[in-house]
Amino acid sequence: MKNLYKSLIICTLVALLSAIASPAFAGNRDRSGQAGASHLLIDPWARTSGMAGAGVAEVRGLESVFTNVAGLTSVRKTELAFNRTQYLVGSGCGIGINSLAIAQHLGKKRDFGVISLSFFSQGFGQIPITTTEQPEGGMGTFSPTLTYIGLHYAKSFNNFIKGGISIKIINERISDSKATGFAIDAGVQYVTGKFENFKIGVTLKNIGLPMHYSGDGLSVRGRITGQTHEQTLEMRSAEFEMPSLLAIGISYDLLFFGGEYAEFSKDDLAAEGLTRDDAENRLTFAGTFTANSYTNDVISLGLEYGFRNIFMIRAGYGLELSKAKNHPELSVAQAIFLNSDSFFSGPAVGASILIPFTKERKNHAIGPRMYLDYAYRFTNHWRGNHYIGIKISL
Repeated sequence: MKNLYKSLIICTLVALLSAIASPAFAGNRDRSGQAGASHLLIDPWARTSGMAGAGVAEVRGLESVFTNVAGLTSVRKTELAFNRTQYLVGSGCGIGINSLAIAQHLGKKRDFGVISLSFFSQGFGQIPITTTEQPEGGMGTFSPTLTYIGLHYAKSFNNFIKGGISIKIINERISDSKATGFAIDAGVQYVTGKFENFKIGVTLKNIGLPMHYSGDGLSVRGRITGQTHEQTLEMRSAEFEMPSLLAIGISYDLLFFGGEYAEFSKDDLAAEGLTRDDAENRLTFAGTFTANSYTNDVISLGLEYGFRNIFMIRAGYGLELSKAKNHPELSVAQAIFLNSDSFFSGPAVGASILIPFTKERKNHAIGPRMYLDYAYRFTNHWRGNHYIGIKISL
């Protein structure tokens, strides 16, 4: 009976999120490219980028603020992380992304959830100012910035269901124009298995009101017909929608307990209170389907290997389902694997290493520690994206 209740709860949550999302995904491929605030679709975290965004179900810790906020519930006390992304290396534009986040578990005797604050900033270097009168520039430079600040909260409702919500304040700015807006994310994770090794994740992201630009950059000096003096005329900027999306994922952990637990059965291991972090070797399979409202849908597959929770390597592949719609003359196989229409070419790789602050703990995942993360995503142009990150967990 308990299992029936659990299944009913998770099905209800999934149905609720899908029902909320249905108006946002009522469009068709003709709407591609019509949304703004596209930096909300950029994953700035090395750990999740190394799996090509496939970790909607299995993501844990601070990086969950982007992929699925429900994963924040795994923060035991305090986590602080910083990541730097070199975007489109070799393009000569100097595009860089900085992301910073902190998460704090609330309560000691009772679980009041986890609260987190994150910051994202994307810069484009110095761009020469040009006008119709001076197309060659020579009037200085300007630097566009795309930023957002997120406030996140997640809580475990029981041992199986976790949920979270995010509120993001978004800003796009150049020297004389800016646009400001807000968006909401929501996500759930369903966890089951003796060692919580099977997970289902659903997240709804970037739901918000339209944004528009304003500022002196939209003004021009001129004369109205019949007038002898100049006036300042302000043009109205068209509104643009948020790049909303719905992502559904699953993951499964293969756990191998060695050492003194090598001969234990699963029931004995569970009775000992062991978790996935106690496994000698872990292999995680993950998959996610992302339904984008203003871009092509994406299928992401990921694989991660972990050794004693000290060293992890991961790989992923993202398939953008575009050619099947845009080129009906292609076969299904060609439509899937000829991925040249997309920005990312598909593959992604990454690795993490744990540096414990203490040696007394049997399980390094419990004590204070630091992670060093790296990831690389291949792109169809230039020389890809490099992600470097550091995370401290107390």
